[in-house]
Amino acid sequence: MAKIRKKRVRWSASLSPDVAGYKLYWALLKGVSYDSASVNLGNVTEVILPDNVPSFPLLAGDVEFGVTAVDQSGNESDMAVYSTNIDFVAPDPPKDLVLEDI
Repeated sequence: MAKIRKKRVRWSASLSPDVAGYKLYWALLKGVSYDSASVNLGNVTEVILPDNVPSFPLLAGDVEFGVTAVDQSGNESDMAVYSTNIDFVAPDPPKDLVLEDI
């Protein structure tokens, strides 16, 4: 498998005492919403992409991320949003490698 540079997504914890965890959303280009691809993260304030989110696509381009705080009942906070360009696509490998006696 190719080696790609990882990205850390982090945020400050919600001040609400009833937060049970966080949810990460993402959308290609713009327009992240509660209907976007997402993953429940548990009670953490950072995640390493793509390692900690196997469902995150290995792609290159503009991505908009959103994070919400979630309580025990499944209620979600407003979404904190961040847009950036990522590149999780490695170049093609070299070809025709040989070893010759000289």
